[in-house]
Amino acid sequence: MTEISQWYKTVRPSDGNFPALMNTKTVSWYLFGNGGSQEAIRQLLQHTNFYTTVIELPNQSTRRFVKSKVDKWLAEQEGM
Repeated sequence: MTEISQWYKTVRPSDGNFPALMNTKTVSWYLFGNGGSQEAIRQLLQHTNFYTTVIELPNQSTRRFVKSKVDKWLAEQEGM
């Protein structure tokens, strides 16, 4: 492995190291690890019921994803 590829290599933290409320970038990392993108999250919101994991905070323009709801959504997807 070259020095540059080692620099780019990242390791996904364990589930316990993710916050209870996540922004789009963080939830992408939580779901997909290094291969995720914010666009993938936007697609999930548009085409699935992933929107059930979101809360809108007053006076804020960004949405937050609730980790416990994301975990529940993942469990439902595995059961399909």
